[in-house]
Amino acid sequence: MQPFEIRILRGDGLPGLIAEKSYLNGDAAIASGKLIARGRRFEVWSEDGCVYPGAADSRNAHPPPRASA
Repeated sequence: MQPFEIRILRGDGLPGLIAEKSYLNGDAAIASGKLIARGRRFEVWSEDGCVYPGAADSRNAHPPPRASA
């Protein structure tokens, strides 16, 4: 098990939430980050640096289009 930080990012790109936990590997930490982030932008960090500079889920990244008048 390796320690990782999952950083959920605010709109300005700064961390709004940091969760620290041990995972089997980086892939497991990234999968957990996707669940925790729920479509928001997040990063996964290990002691060696950034493992995943992830982007938001494209379905949730933009507000829905406005109805035509």
